[in-house]
Amino acid sequence: MVTMALDTALDASELAGDQRALLDLIEKLQYARLDNVKLPQIVVVGDQSAGKSSVLEAITGTPFPRDAGACTRFATEIRLRRSAEASITVSIIPDKNRNFKEQERLREFGGRVDVSMPFETLMRAAVDLIAPKNIPGRFAARDILVVEKRGPDMPLLTLVDLPGLVRNANNDQSLEDIKTIDSLSNQYMKSSRTIILAVVGGNSDYVQAPILTKCRLYDPDGSRTIGVLTKPDLTESIGLEDKFLELVKNKDKRNEFKLGWYVLLNPGPREQGQPWPSAQDRRRAELDFFNRGKWSSLPESVCGANALMRQLSIQLQGHIGRHVKVLRKQIQKALDECEAELNSLGIGRDTPGEMRIDLVELFSSSKELVIPAVYGFYKNPPKRNFFRVTADPRGTPAQNLRARAAEENDRFSQRVRAHGRRFNFATATPLSAADAAQLHGAKRDFVKQEVEALLRQIRGSEFPMDPKPRAVYMLFQQYSENWPKLAQEHKDNLGVVCNEFLSELIDYAWPKRMREPLRRQFLEPHMKALMAKAQNELDLLMQDMNLEVQPYDPEYEERLRNWQTEATKEGARFTEAEEVLEKMLIYYELSAKGFIRNIIVQVAERHLLQGMYSIFNSVEVLNMSNDEIEAIAAENKETRDRRQFLKVQKQAIEEAKDICASLAMRKELRSFAEDDGIDTDEDSDEEWTDAPRQPPPPSARRSRRSLRQSEDITPPSPMTPDSAYPRPNAAQPSPPTPRVRPTESAHDDPYAPRAPQQAPPPPPRPDKVRSAAEEAASARNMGQPQPYDPRNPSGSGMTNGLNGGMDPAEYARRVSSQRKTVGRT
Repeated sequence: MVTMALDTALDASELAGDQRALLDLIEKLQYARLDNVKLPQIVVVGDQSAGKSSVLEAITGTPFPRDAGACTRFATEIRLRRSAEASITVSIIPDKNRNFKEQERLREFGGRVDVSMPFETLMRAAVDLIAPKNIPGRFAARDILVVEKRGPDMPLLTLVDLPGLVRNANNDQSLEDIKTIDSLSNQYMKSSRTIILAVVGGNSDYVQAPILTKCRLYDPDGSRTIGVLTKPDLTESIGLEDKFLELVKNKDKRNEFKLGWYVLLNPGPREQGQPWPSAQDRRRAELDFFNRGKWSSLPESVCGANALMRQLSIQLQGHIGRHVKVLRKQIQKALDECEAELNSLGIGRDTPGEMRIDLVELFSSSKELVIPAVYGFYKNPPKRNFFRVTADPRGTPAQNLRARAAEENDRFSQRVRAHGRRFNFATATPLSAADAAQLHGAKRDFVKQEVEALLRQIRGSEFPMDPKPRAVYMLFQQYSENWPKLAQEHKDNLGVVCNEFLSELIDYAWPKRMREPLRRQFLEPHMKALMAKAQNELDLLMQDMNLEVQPYDPEYEERLRNWQTEATKEGARFTEAEEVLEKMLIYYELSAKGFIRNIIVQVAERHLLQGMYSIFNSVEVLNMSNDEIEAIAAENKETRDRRQFLKVQKQAIEEAKDICASLAMRKELRSFAEDDGIDTDEDSDEEWTDAPRQPPPPSARRSRRSLRQSEDITPPSPMTPDSAYPRPNAAQPSPPTPRVRPTESAHDDPYAPRAPQQAPPPPPRPDKVRSAAEEAASARNMGQPQPYDPRNPSGSGMTNGLNGGMDPAEYARRVSSQRKTVGRT
């Protein structure tokens, strides 16, 4: 009944279609070599000489050449697919860290096994190509050897075979090689998206097996590990037959796996030239062995290669279904990153003519961004997102050139008004009587010490009490001597603003390889030329400060008459020195306005901001020499190789994205995540911590689909943990210390609608299979107080519809009776 039910499930066209799409997705992602996407996969790990190669032979039906080293130097991906015709092909997925030429050489390798090309010969050629002997670091190869076998009876399955764990160094493997192999197995096993197929040999005590230690470390609750015992016929010779039987029946609590243990019988040693046993021969040998002696106590569902293959296929489909939604998000992120890097590299050009055309296009697209930045309307051209549409909390972004320049103009204007005077005898804010008296006293002292002394020292042939017209200009030059320094700082600040804008522009619009040459060969000379023109204009304005030109502003005369009227109130008189100082102060205030405007318009605006238009003029490209063109646009070999790799990777990611999108919408796969209580938005690629994980409760951990299969097919077997069938009176072990796991907001999923802060709980869903007794008990006791349960000492709450209203002994008796009934059917 068990075999028939599982075979029926595996042969169902709907399940097979799902599995094909799922495995196609894994192949595309594996080919894309994405570091940030951890693949749901089955990884075969075990100690050397544990019989790992025999397990692979049993699953694939193909003998692996042991001495070729195919399974001892790097990861090997084994793909089993169904097709009308039988075939075996071998290929290589190259390490993305190799240069593109080497990647192409490995990618081109491959062939189909036939009469002229035996499988062993093809495997040896692949091994020698990836990791030749007698070279250092051959165990560190990160390429993946792919063996794909197709046939009408093949299960839909993909396995990753890792090098066998080695305890001690030998002639073929140094201590460094051992560390590399150990690190590679850790990398795969620690991912929560990996199903671990742990292979243990029956020829030595498993207590010493390093693989079981690793399983306890990386899968402390045993929820994603399948144990496989090989060489069971050798356990009696070492006196550990009963101990291994306890292990396989999941009664060894240290090595209890919730996905169960399986036993495979290895073929005996073959003589030279003796053919490899067929699948039928192996099956007959397994039936003969498991039907006699102590091993006959094991259920048929955990014995032999066929039982293992069925379990692997089902578990892989469910495992991928649980993570397909997170994969979809990560694939989109990887595609965005790949496209961004590919765009940053630009389109490859080989001749100076092609490079010139490329530069003309880049200049034109750059000027499309300069115009809105200088004018200040910051509208993005089509298909561009250079300008922000929201406020930047860090301040005005460098892209907003006009706004940055306006901020600097405001600061310059304020600095001239606040710090342009050498002596401050005026203020725009009202003063208290004490402050006004103090300021008036300082002004009177300045008149006596500076102005009167100046008037005496510049006397000429004029008559006494005649005015001295140059005195006002001379005082003005002394009083405004801070202006040149403030203007110079403003010009330099505007130069920095323009350079920051250009830096943001080329980082956004230009290929990465061209940015530094463009700065060095083109932008820096042009900016130096613009700054030189701005400096010349500034120097002219500074020279104009020495010109003695009387003011033609009517405000000057009006303000002077008002002062004279105020000063002569109540019969008071003012001296010549006081009048000269007041004329200078009025002239200073009027000149400061013109000076601020002239610096902003003639220096900053005319030469710097408006100068941005001329930088990306396409005519400049036409006037460049071929040497200048190549200095900016030519690319090196590394850039060409990287572009080719990204193109290949992008194609694989896009194909994976399409597959993943269709899978995410399938109800069959959604049910895996929903039934298991797994949050599909949770990213399981968290940083690994040493704290063990707390296993979820049995009701959430075990899917209802697997529960239905176990209820419809068979009573609890040794491969099924006791916790999956809770008994009311059984003592429950205390859960381990929770493992620290970072959380991820559901809003991080771009495909999920935004939810309120506290989402309402999902509506209760009825079990898919419930017996008549359970339905009756549920209806009879719905809403009644829950009886005492040893696992719930408080005894509070309502019934759960299963054991409500009956005492624990009666509940246990009914559950046992129902299981026996289901097992018989």
